[in-house]
Formats: sequence, C-alpha cells, structure tokens
Amino acid sequence: MSKAKWLIAALPGFKRQPLKKIDADAPSLLKLMQRWRDEAGQAGRTIKRIAVAYEAAGDGFWLARWLRAGDIEAYAIHPASVAVSREHRRVKTDSSTRSF
Repeated sequence: MSKAKWLIAALPGFKRQPLKKIDADAPSLLKLMQRWRDEAGQAGRTIKRIAVAYEAAGDGFWLARWLRAGDIEAYAIHPASVAVSREHRRVKTDSSTRSF
C-alpha cells in the first residue's frame, strides 16, 4: 500500500471498468466508492455489497478495520501470499552462477 497514491478499480456492476488513481486517503476512497455506487444506481444496477481487497504490509491493516466499521467488506492481503509469475524473473548475475 503506497503512502502517496492508491490505484482503485471497480469491476462488477459497470459497463466500463473504471480505474482511478487517488491520494492515499481513506475518506477519498469512501467518497469514490459512493460515487461509483451512485453511477451504477443511475444505470439501473443495484450494488448490494462492496468488497475491497488490497496488498498491505506493516501499517496497512488499519484501512481494513476502518472500512469494516463502515459496513464494507475488506481483505488485507499480505504481500508474501500474493502469487507472482516466476516466468519473468531476473537472471542472477553474480559469478557463482557462471559456468565456463
């Protein structure tokens, strides 16, 4: 979780897939989610549930508690548990891996 900017995406309930970068501020996040909920309502879609998932380490778990207090499902995922493709790993360049 960045301390400067957060990248927010909304998935179900929209014809488009909104993507927005906001300042790292919980009230701004709540305001954006409410705006998207209102847009979906105007389009004839009812949003019954909002779930948030994000990668958080260190002090990032406060946001999950804050969102849950506002009746929003929140899942803070530890970075070590996020699956990453090993296909594009960087090649080791130290001399111990060289064979002559």
